[in-house]
Amino acid sequence: MLDSSAIGKKIHELRLMNKYNQDQIAEMLYVTRQAVSRWELGQTLPSIDNLIELSKMFNVSFEEILCMNDEAVIDSHNIFAGHNRSFVIKSIINGKIDVDLAKVFYQFSDEERMQILSALKNKKLQTDIKCLKVKLTPTELDYLLGGEY
Repeated sequence: MLDSSAIGKKIHELRLMNKYNQDQIAEMLYVTRQAVSRWELGQTLPSIDNLIELSKMFNVSFEEILCMNDEAVIDSHNIFAGHNRSFVIKSIINGKIDVDLAKVFYQFSDEERMQILSALKNKKLQTDIKCLKVKLTPTELDYLLGGEY
């Protein structure tokens, strides 16, 4: 899973290290400055062709630009800080990010809460249900435990 926010930061850092401005990158890649800005903000990702050109321009591997070997550093006070929300949720479910769900559950949107509960229900994710129960709404409790609470 790619973290578009981390990739955007990496492109921004590499651009500054190589002393390019967004207009120069845009001109070399035949894209708009706004496209480069959206990459750096983590709103979109460059195409494969542009990714290859960026790796040549910055003299780094595309794996480095995609942050494929980087460990996600999660702040328990704001688990989404500096990361794409979808990346964080999927990484938690896949066991790549370890968080105390009871302590961070309030940070999830309603949809994200249901994704986490679904993973728990389907045994793709494990946590101490006793601690989490007090954080759940009656509807969430019923979904997760089927009235056995």
